[in-house]
Amino acid sequence: DAGAASLAEAMKVNTTLTELDLRSNNIGDAGAASLAEVMKVNTTLTQLDLYDNNIGDAGAASLAEAIKVNTTLTELDLHSNNIGAAGAASLAEAMKVNTTLTQLDLYWNKIGDAGAASLAEAMKVNTTLTELDLRSNNIGDAGAASLAEVMKVNTTLTQLDLYDNNIGDAGAASLAEAIKVNTTLTELDLHSNNIGAAGAASLAEAMKVNTTLTQ
Repeated sequence: DAGAASLAEAMKVNTTLTELDLRSNNIGDAGAASLAEVMKVNTTLTQLDLYDNNIGDAGAASLAEAIKVNTTLTELDLHSNNIGAAGAASLAEAMKVNTTLTQLDLYWNKIGDAGAASLAEAMKVNTTLTELDLRSNNIGDAGAASLAEVMKVNTTLTQLDLYDNNIGDAGAASLAEAIKVNTTLTELDLHSNNIGAAGAASLAEAMKVNTTLTQ
């Protein structure tokens, strides 16, 4: 936390740093809050990697407040933290107003169906995010259905990664309906879910009419 605070103070005046990698530094919510404060004023940082840092919902909320006003950050990596549905909801609110972030990585958190629903609502109005990584987040059929609804109207997302969740045939069917009308998604990863023959059949029908999905 103290180290992150020191770096944050430096970034308030630094005008050249564009990428900051703080992976596996145990900065926690306090460190995230310090970095969030500087993101409100820094105008050069474009990539921030906070992978594996014990950041929870409070830290996510602090970062979300910064994202609402920051106009330069394009990539935020929060992979392998302790962010739940509440933290995802905070980030989702920020995504409704942010106009620069293109990549958001929440791989290996615990946002669940509720968190997925919050992010889906944000994506109905967000027009800049192109890559959303939700691997290993305990998202089930309900969360998949929420994401499917937004895929019917969102025109910017090109990559959606749902690897290692709890999506079954019903969730696959919801996603399939979205794929039938979506015209921008090029990559959809459903590897290591609970999709059976019925779900595969739904996706197969969608692929007969989809013209953009490549992976």
